[in-house]
Amino acid sequence: MTSLLDPSSRSLVLAVVSVFVVVCLMLCVITGADEDDRALVRSDSRRLRSWQQGIAMGGDTTTVATVTVLVGMVAVSGFDGLGVMLGSLLGVVLFLVLLVEPLRRHASLTAADLLDARGSGGRAVRLSWGAVTLLVCFPLLVVQLVVVGNVAAALIGQPGLRTGCIVLIGCVMTALAVIGGIRGTGVVMIAKSVITLPVLVVTAVLVLHRFGGDPGRLLDAAAHGSHMGEAYLRPGGYTGDGWVGAVNRIGQMFGMSLATLAMPAVLMRAISTKSPRGARIAGRWMLGELVLLYGALAVVGVGAAALVGEVLREAGPAAQVFTPLVLGRALDHGGVLVAALACVLFLTALAAVVDVTLAAGIALGRDVLGTSGTPVAGRR
Repeated sequence: MTSLLDPSSRSLVLAVVSVFVVVCLMLCVITGADEDDRALVRSDSRRLRSWQQGIAMGGDTTTVATVTVLVGMVAVSGFDGLGVMLGSLLGVVLFLVLLVEPLRRHASLTAADLLDARGSGGRAVRLSWGAVTLLVCFPLLVVQLVVVGNVAAALIGQPGLRTGCIVLIGCVMTALAVIGGIRGTGVVMIAKSVITLPVLVVTAVLVLHRFGGDPGRLLDAAAHGSHMGEAYLRPGGYTGDGWVGAVNRIGQMFGMSLATLAMPAVLMRAISTKSPRGARIAGRWMLGELVLLYGALAVVGVGAAALVGEVLREAGPAAQVFTPLVLGRALDHGGVLVAALACVLFLTALAAVVDVTLAAGIALGRDVLGTSGTPVAGRR
């Protein structure tokens, strides 16, 4: 899928997205740290209130792959795509129950501080934790940049510029991570949630409105549009049938839970809350935000199967990342909704890249190179 827009609407969409990008970059720079002091890594983020931290943590969990790939999975696979979303929410619940308070009480900059505080740390353990953090962050960065680069090239209508878009966007976003610091990225995360959630909810409402507000009609149309029939509403569309399919589904949900539970940026954000009680409050806001977000994504994915399922099937698996934009074009031919969704994808990628880059930098300095001082004792 090389072009998402008609020539008549491309100018409007590109103008809106360009202005939005400039505003986002200015926001990150203006709100960033203005001193070269590693203590700001802790103090800057604590200027945010607990509910703001919770919204930012929800933003940390929501990457551009979440918005594109999960919607595409629901559109193509039906029930199994919803299972992946459920696994991610389960990971958030485990995070709240198991990690939020211990991290805030005992960690200073990275989760390795928690191991030191409990006497199971040491240089080798800290080095291993830092290396694992870097190994997790690198694929996350690559995925964000590849997806947003593909979307940018498709919006421009020049697929040959994809590599250039990826490189340019990657350089800009990495620079912003250095300039903005944890305070700047926190503000960007809040802005992302404030914009992303309403846009996706409006898209979900438009989908329901197209079918008269009747979820039954929507599901029937999705089953028909996906060419899967009743299988769209049953497990096995992606993972397979029988006991092998059941094991695949369990493993898929378990993997998504662990991925959400151990995202470096989320751990960093939990550590930087004001107090253990503040961490609990932030976690509840995070969970509430993600429940609303995934509910909207589920409706958008089912709507994509109903309205553009044939287009997605003909375009092949590579087109799944464009599912929200293809649906936006079907719902609004004027290009306004496509522009809004494109802004959401860019802001989601920007927030994810700067936050993951910051988490990787802190892990490199604190755990791998050991330049941030000695381990910190438990805190109350």
